[in-house]
Amino acid sequence: MKAMIAGAVVSLTLSQTALAVDEPPQQLPEQLAEQLAEQLAERGLAAGQAFPGLSSLCDLSARLKVAGQRPKGEAAERERRESSRDDRRQRGPAEPMPTQVFDNLYYVGTPGVASWALTTNEGIILIDALNNNEEAQKFIEQGLVDLGLDPEDITYLVVTHAHGDHYGGQQYLVDNYGAQVVMSDADWTALEQPELAIDNPRWGEPPVRDITIADGDTLTLGDTALEAYVTPGHTLGTLSLVIPLKDGDSTHRAVLWGGTGFNFGPDEARLREYSASASRMKTISEQQGVDVFLSNHPTRDNTLARIEALEQRQAGDPHPFVSDQALGALDLLMSCSLAQAERVYAGEHPTE
Repeated sequence: MKAMIAGAVVSLTLSQTALAVDEPPQQLPEQLAEQLAEQLAERGLAAGQAFPGLSSLCDLSARLKVAGQRPKGEAAERERRESSRDDRRQRGPAEPMPTQVFDNLYYVGTPGVASWALTTNEGIILIDALNNNEEAQKFIEQGLVDLGLDPEDITYLVVTHAHGDHYGGQQYLVDNYGAQVVMSDADWTALEQPELAIDNPRWGEPPVRDITIADGDTLTLGDTALEAYVTPGHTLGTLSLVIPLKDGDSTHRAVLWGGTGFNFGPDEARLREYSASASRMKTISEQQGVDVFLSNHPTRDNTLARIEALEQRQAGDPHPFVSDQALGALDLLMSCSLAQAERVYAGEHPTE
């Protein structure tokens, strides 16, 4: 009976989150909220086991940090140890080679931040611009050249969210190639504030408002239509994308989740909003037959390991990026963000 009750609570909470994120959550006893958090984290880990780079989101013992804020004392030492462990786990090759991943999709990112080039018969849609102009020149521009593509074909630059590791190299691409920058209204607005909520000396200048794309809009270039959805959570205007892909005679669809970390601290409402966004993107992805999961950080979606597998692929072998477990990543994002929300509600989150 106890297990049945717990399962019912999980189902009810997930339903409420998906349908009414602006309403207050069901008031659960704190002990039950703790149990629910653990169940949700376990569910998320099981669903997303194909994407171990996402597993840290399910860690209910980790401190939920606000980007740019630094703790003091013992908390600072704990954060240093956690950061060092994460660095070791996520460290990839020093400089990944630019790679053609699908017939129309190319990786031109760094070991830590992705930039994807989607080719069409009328130009290139670039997704994210890395940290700064130097990286844009070294990895994006030179990467395209190395792949036999022409940077002059860059037409649109879609920035998935308003953090400088994704927009920082935009000025180089705008000045040299006339790239038109595309963002959501909420994230354009965030960059227009007198002071940025999150900043880093490594990051280049934020873009000036150019093209605003709304939830559900399609960005079409030639024979390719890229679908954009506003998925608030990581930022208030994070864009997640559905991308059409080609692999020889086969076609696939990818979902690119536009912002992953819980870098806004122990904000229960924001965590529930994040969960609702992931739930909605899972539904959209199911309806569209998505079979590829992508991130804008290659350590999150196994991009570097899958590129290595791609290099060993023989004729007739399945594509390493195509998986019937692709939507499990969205299940993990949905469940583990909700687990963290229940943890915060239960008062289990350490402030120091």
